[in-house]
Amino acid sequence: MRRRGRWRLSWLGLAAIVGGLTLVWLYFNHPNLAKEPTGIVTAVYLGTGVILILWGVASLLRDAIGFFGNLRNQPSHRYQVRMPREAVIYFLILLVLCAGALMGRSNMLMLVFGLMAGPFILNGQVTLLIVNRLNVTRTLPARAVCGESFSVKLALTNRKRVLSSWMVAAEDLVQTPLEPLQPAVLFACVPPRCQREAAYQILPVRRGLYDFGPVRVMSRFPLGLVERSFELGSVEQLVVYPRVGRLEAGWHRLADSGPSVSSQVVARAGAGDDEFQRLREYRGGDSPRDIHWRTTARRNELMVREYEHSRRRDLFLVIDLWLAPRPQARDHERVELAVSFAASICVDHLQAATDSAVDLIVCGEQVSRAAAGSQVASLDGLLETLALVHAGPALTLATELRAALSADRDRMRKILLTTRRRKLVESTLPPDSDGFEIIECEPALIANYVTYDDSLSRASSGSGSGVHSSGFWPQGR
Repeated sequence: MRRRGRWRLSWLGLAAIVGGLTLVWLYFNHPNLAKEPTGIVTAVYLGTGVILILWGVASLLRDAIGFFGNLRNQPSHRYQVRMPREAVIYFLILLVLCAGALMGRSNMLMLVFGLMAGPFILNGQVTLLIVNRLNVTRTLPARAVCGESFSVKLALTNRKRVLSSWMVAAEDLVQTPLEPLQPAVLFACVPPRCQREAAYQILPVRRGLYDFGPVRVMSRFPLGLVERSFELGSVEQLVVYPRVGRLEAGWHRLADSGPSVSSQVVARAGAGDDEFQRLREYRGGDSPRDIHWRTTARRNELMVREYEHSRRRDLFLVIDLWLAPRPQARDHERVELAVSFAASICVDHLQAATDSAVDLIVCGEQVSRAAAGSQVASLDGLLETLALVHAGPALTLATELRAALSADRDRMRKILLTTRRRKLVESTLPPDSDGFEIIECEPALIANYVTYDDSLSRASSGSGSGVHSSGFWPQGR
């Protein structure tokens, strides 16, 4: 998802053009000024007016160049000047004072105008010095999982030799599958030739591709009358994996009640029929004889021994991501549940048997294939495939199943996850597809097989936003 170009008009530049034209008009049309055309009056009115007009035109041209640069998907490194609402009111007061002083020939009003215009101009120049010669780098995590918060670190570097940068806000643009977000962090002070770091947190509620950037640094220091900002930093992408849950005893009982393991697997070398693999938390249905009492007493919770069969099957997983032409909210829920359940199955299978493999086929908008073995990188590739798939008509499901059955997959456990009704799927399957375990991705049924952490549901119910971000004060380095 790319950021669309949007013209942000420089109101300060437009105000400078209006003010410059007003000074030029007053010089040529005011009767008192026409009678006394001294050199000082000419320099003040004509010179100041021309300078304001040229500066305003240059600001508008920079905005136009940045706008067309965004349309060509080129990085935009341009300044942007913005006047807050308070500054607009302040500027209108200045115009009234200037007009009253010129029309009424009041030195006192002109003095007040000069005293009020000085801080306004000074604030604009100070903010320019603050945001000048800054650099921002972003550090993304290696991987992210839906439902688990992660931190994005921003490092602001001040490349100036003498001046510090005060009260600089860095606003990042995050394009998510749900909505664009703009998390921001604040840097209180960045000394010259130093770097400060700050971070914000994101809780993703939807899998997919997330775009980060560019970063806009801005400052209104010290008076808040003029805000100058500068876009910098590259655009980076992060793939958020599907939500991974914990498979319950109901799923393991379903696996044990399937076809005989001994008739479909290849024996591997081992000390016995079962080998001890790890200790884990007690689940409903576990045998009390497998409880490891010493670890239970130390951790104050029931821990059981988990054994790995010396005879292990590989897994062949087919996902039918069917979506109706006019989907409703529950249809999208079934799709996300199917992807999340498939990710949980793959992770649990590869963790339970380091010598097994997973073959994955997803039939949705397009056909996606992936395979994973004992390497972590292969598991990442499988989860990335699940994160980027899209639901669709799934017209090639029968073809893919027929091709899978013709291949040598007799020694693999074959599972078909579908978002359709089971009867509709069975009517489209080839006649020799009895080896597949068909599981309908209905929330009430899947709840018996997998459980998830409820932190995501609490965060989603507390706010309407898909991603929650929070800024932190920087820590020096």
